[in-house]
Amino acid sequence: MSWKNPTVGLSGTPNKAGNANGRRLSRRFLISYGNPMRRLLAVALLTLPSFAARTTEILWDTYGVPHIYAADRESMFYAHGWAQMRNQADLLLLLYGESRGRAAEYWGEKYLSLDRWLQINGVPERAQAWYDAQDPTFRKYLDAFARGINDFAKAHPESIAPEYRCVLPVTGVDVVGHSLRVVHYMYMGSRDRLRHEVDAYLDKTAALLPPDPPESVPGSNTWAIGPSHSASHKAMLIINPHLAWGETFYRYMEVHLSAPDYDLYGAPQIGFPVPVIGFNRHTGWGRTVNTIHTVDFYHLTVRDGQYEFDGKLRPFEHQTKLIKVKQPDGSLRDVTLEIRRSVHGPVVYDEQGLTVAMRVAGLDRPKMLEQWFHMGEAQNLEQFKTALRFMSVPMWNANYADSNGHIMLVFDGLVPKRNSGDWIYWSKIVPGNTSKTLWTDYLSFDELPKSIDPPSGFNQNTNEPPWTTTLPTLDPSKYPPYVAPPITSPPSFRTLRSLHMITEDKLISYDKLVADKHSTHMELADAVLPDLLKAAEGSTNADISSAAAVLAKWDRNTNADSRGAVLFQRFAEEHFGGRSINEFLRVKWNPANPLQSSYGLAETTSALKDLAIAAQAVRKSYGSLDVPWGDVYRFASGNADLPGNGGDGSVGVFRTIQFGRKEGNKHYASSGETFVCAVEFAKTQRANCLLSYGNSSQHGSPHLEDQLPLLAARKLHPVWRTKSEVKAHLELREAF
Repeated sequence: MSWKNPTVGLSGTPNKAGNANGRRLSRRFLISYGNPMRRLLAVALLTLPSFAARTTEILWDTYGVPHIYAADRESMFYAHGWAQMRNQADLLLLLYGESRGRAAEYWGEKYLSLDRWLQINGVPERAQAWYDAQDPTFRKYLDAFARGINDFAKAHPESIAPEYRCVLPVTGVDVVGHSLRVVHYMYMGSRDRLRHEVDAYLDKTAALLPPDPPESVPGSNTWAIGPSHSASHKAMLIINPHLAWGETFYRYMEVHLSAPDYDLYGAPQIGFPVPVIGFNRHTGWGRTVNTIHTVDFYHLTVRDGQYEFDGKLRPFEHQTKLIKVKQPDGSLRDVTLEIRRSVHGPVVYDEQGLTVAMRVAGLDRPKMLEQWFHMGEAQNLEQFKTALRFMSVPMWNANYADSNGHIMLVFDGLVPKRNSGDWIYWSKIVPGNTSKTLWTDYLSFDELPKSIDPPSGFNQNTNEPPWTTTLPTLDPSKYPPYVAPPITSPPSFRTLRSLHMITEDKLISYDKLVADKHSTHMELADAVLPDLLKAAEGSTNADISSAAAVLAKWDRNTNADSRGAVLFQRFAEEHFGGRSINEFLRVKWNPANPLQSSYGLAETTSALKDLAIAAQAVRKSYGSLDVPWGDVYRFASGNADLPGNGGDGSVGVFRTIQFGRKEGNKHYASSGETFVCAVEFAKTQRANCLLSYGNSSQHGSPHLEDQLPLLAARKLHPVWRTKSEVKAHLELREAF
């Protein structure tokens, strides 16, 4: 028993002076206490050692969600680290090992490319610098999270695969470094991004760097409904990221964190000590990958080992590093890495006569994790804005709603202040021989596009530019042209599906909100199928006629039992071929009339030809043109293999699932619906969530698959917040 810090005073009131270890006696209460004997006792207590701390406990519910009830915030972080290890030990240690830039040392040659990337960009050194720059109190929290990881490993070594134990122990530096690596060098300044820019610059299609393991393009949906558009006149929120499934840094874990003045239900990415999306009793936010441009690639003109800048030659900064690579026999070989840096940043490509340096936004903003923490504790709109003003999270739209009825969507992140050029210009490799292209500062929070309590009563985003966040659209002329793509750029059909659903009812009920979230309807079918069927009338081609007959009966959904969806999906792949669909449409996108544009087929002869090709392919693969969607498109996790539903956002399915893994004639979900929540900020909050692939990545865990049947049934599970609710669905209790 510890007497170091009291946890609750006789008054039971929080200590506003701020004590991370809980609550202290209120001196004002003690002095004014009426009973003389009790007053004497209270004064005596002030001179005694502190009370024993309350127990911190983790109540694990039947979906494997940890509900952490902590005596203080430091204990909350400790228990969170412990909880992540119980559900994600192998993946967490793998990710931390990778983020150190030492994965090849631990696990061999296949990680050398990743190590090179992180070492070239100085991630290990910056992780230490960022850790040193943390607020001292928050740094304690990071250390506590790391201690929880280490203590779990000591207590349960058998639960960790032998190959990952080499990463232990972890430190607060690892916690910071992992978040730095994931956000700034995987989401933003990734090797895939570099590869794309170099290929475009050189006009080549072959990858110029060693390929990485396939990852999906990150994406998301989010809605915030204000009181004027809500049937209950209470604000509502949809949280709905679409990220890769499997053992990846994109993976989420569902958690409930509760400590004095903190009560957040949400999801961190594995290894993050704080949720990056979630909701408390009064506020909540979702996020979507935005079109923010946070990374620039600079073409350097090199002569005599130096680079040109403003008419003069400058020397590169040079550094040599050694990367250790584990060999099959267990020995280590050294690989020498020569690093050059210009004023822009490190040289990340130097082949085929092209030298490229990379500049990443946010490397000077070390408090990203603390910003998310404060977003999670905000109790109203102004407090949430204060958290965003940290300006340390470099990307993502933040879509917010609260119990006071406010909604807000911010095109959030660090937009570099540029001297000239539009978004398209900065999306390409730019000249690095002039200071005119070198930025050193960012737009302020007040300068970012945002929609606060709009007249429409809604904000939405599906990864499109900020202009169609609400209706009427935002005015791009109020912002620099480099902020986002122009409003004339056609939105995706997923965006159009979102706008149509969110505007079709004057008032949206909570049940309708959930139903819309689960919509499997193909917006592209509404746009082009009428013209396609009309063109097919009277066709003498048997494939076209039979295909048209199936599509005419199809419900235009991608439910498991939908017949015709497989055929239409195959037609869309054949006809549009990954190109901009807008160029094939009879009525082009019109930003002045967003809900009555983007439809029809501009030319039907080739469309009918492609329909015939699609019909032949589907019949050959499945024996029938009306094969049910769920027979072909599947959900799998752990031991479960179930009929799938939903589909690709490019064809306008709001319930976005990408079926990227193929086994025989079956396609399996590889990304899409991950952590999904629908929240109504009523007096008694309504909240239901789902983590599609389950709340554990540990092999053999029942929580690899227990939420998959809900995904297949298009349902969410209830969110249990109080101890009594959790105890009614209790799987395990741990106390500290």
